[in-house]
Amino acid sequence: MHNSRIAQAAIEYVILVGVILVFLIPVIHYSLNEANISLKISQLDNSVRRVAKAADAVLAVGGGAAEIVTITLPYGIESSTVGSNRVALKVSMFGSFSDVVYTTKANVAGNLPVSPGTYRIVVRALTNNTVIITPISQL
Repeated sequence: MHNSRIAQAAIEYVILVGVILVFLIPVIHYSLNEANISLKISQLDNSVRRVAKAADAVLAVGGGAAEIVTITLPYGIESSTVGSNRVALKVSMFGSFSDVVYTTKANVAGNLPVSPGTYRIVVRALTNNTVIITPISQL
């Protein structure tokens, strides 16, 4: 009789733990997904903003000025656009495409990488009020 009570308590404990896990695992999965999406959006926004601000800064200094910017790009970038006073990355998110765009005072030209990783980007002002943006290395 004593052993059957211990066995029943053990079975109830296992069932309780199972029920808790059934509810807890989806919550943890959702939280990790949201954290990854938030990090991706933050990295994209920060990278494009830093390059655009560097373009405006070297334009203000004048021809020949240069700045090296380090950016980190996440997975999912489909394309980059640097031109016509715009620095933009097109990214695949939520089953569709989104653009992260910053406008600049400078007329910009060049390109940004689309592969994930950390890059050093040189932002150089030319004498004709154009700013060239090119990656120089992947860290």
